[in-house]
Amino acid sequence: MFTLFQVVLYAILLYFLFVTFIPILARFFLKRWIYKVQKDLHKKSKNKDDRKKYHDGETEVSYKKDKNIDPGGEYVDFEEFNND
Repeated sequence: MFTLFQVVLYAILLYFLFVTFIPILARFFLKRWIYKVQKDLHKKSKNKDDRKKYHDGETEVSYKKDKNIDPGGEYVDFEEFNND
């Protein structure tokens, strides 16, 4: 059976282990999270480079052409008719 002294000793030991390992674990998970965010941002910046840019005055529009879009039919060149 546990004595009061052993219970207090285990509680103090668990407290010091908790206080010691929480910052180490927090640093580890924070570094992993920062690495993932940097990797995602790097991947997004690479994908951003193939965008087309259009300048109209001070306005800049960046867009990416989608090759899978159906233009909706064929181009028909109409002639002008004079109603004379």
